[in-house]
Amino acid sequence: MKKYFFYVLALMAFSSNLQSQDLDDINEMMAKSDYKSAKTAIDKYTSNPKKSDDADGFYFKGRIYNSLSSDSTVSINESFQLKIQAFDAFKQNLQLDKEEMRLKLESYQSFFMLYFGFYELGVKYYNTQDYSAAVDAFKKTLELNDFIFSKKYENPQAKLNKIDTSLILNIAASAIKAKKEDIAVLYYNKLVDYNIGGKDYRDVYLYLIDYYNKNQDEASYNKILEKSKKMYPNDPTWVDLELEAINKKGDKNILFAKYEELISKDPANFILQYNYSVELYNSMYGKNANKAGDTVLANKLTETLKKAITNESKEDITATVLICNHLYNQSSDILNSAGLIKSNKPEDIKTKNAIKTKANILMDECIKYAEIAEQFYQNKTNKTAIQKANYKIILGYLNDMYTVKKNVTKASEYENKLSSIDKL
Repeated sequence: MKKYFFYVLALMAFSSNLQSQDLDDINEMMAKSDYKSAKTAIDKYTSNPKKSDDADGFYFKGRIYNSLSSDSTVSINESFQLKIQAFDAFKQNLQLDKEEMRLKLESYQSFFMLYFGFYELGVKYYNTQDYSAAVDAFKKTLELNDFIFSKKYENPQAKLNKIDTSLILNIAASAIKAKKEDIAVLYYNKLVDYNIGGKDYRDVYLYLIDYYNKNQDEASYNKILEKSKKMYPNDPTWVDLELEAINKKGDKNILFAKYEELISKDPANFILQYNYSVELYNSMYGKNANKAGDTVLANKLTETLKKAITNESKEDITATVLICNHLYNQSSDILNSAGLIKSNKPEDIKTKNAIKTKANILMDECIKYAEIAEQFYQNKTNKTAIQKANYKIILGYLNDMYTVKKNVTKASEYENKLSSIDKL
């Protein structure tokens, strides 16, 4: 909001041109700041059918009503109504006086004064927590703004913005406080339609996304999400929201396909790769898992985790830990299936040995990542509770796998480390 200055209009400047003694008397009342008497007189004057087409009468009505609206004896609600009626009177003057003589001579200062007056009322309403009234006052301010620009009026003492983003934000903020979300959405969408962006407006897009999501308006949700991605292309929030929306629908195939699409566009994005891995992992091992024996899914999880590990931070080995969990589970499941073969028939023994070989390959791969994780945790002096828990799990994996491989030395090494942690 620009700072503004207005000189008091010369109330007596037009007296020699007044069309009647009635207006001359009213003009004197205005000069004495007796606006209440002036209002009574101008109401009587303009209600006279013979004066219904008197442009000067409506001009002075607008001036008197606006002046009275600033009187200290007038309540805030009365002030608001007086300003509305002043605006209507000035517009009536314009209809009757196509040359706009009165307003042109004052450089349309009356409209600018109304603009700032409505704005100040909006602030007063907001500060007194009358948020519904603040909405109305700020909306009227915006109406004045649009009117002034539509008429191409200019005043050397006031500079307005054609797109008054601060004012639009005030309307929306007041509407939210007043629990009138539909109004907030309407005005926030104006900013979106104007392609307003930048860090100060990011929350506008978030608000609209949340609103359409809560109201299950999928078309509007998708529209604002796409616009958000264009306005803030480097913000990962939009991708998270898009994936969340897909996930809520429950079709994992669509979710996985979206992850594949996003990763293909951003192959070095660790967060995408890791989150995709978590989704795959939960499908195989989670509470409601239904893909436990899915070899294709298992291979996809391994592949995705390996890609994630290449982009993993040196201070964060969550992907490495997850691949250890996955490979350990895979090798354990395969070994268990081998144990279910009790027959000593040559063909069954051959099958059993093939299964054990496959399990050993997975264990070797798991050991490679587990020892990297073990070294990371061993060297970390200040471990978080989660890191301590992960460290114990990794040591347990290494002890189990080396025991299966009959490597007593290695198995004992990790068993001792695990015991020393338990004693702390």
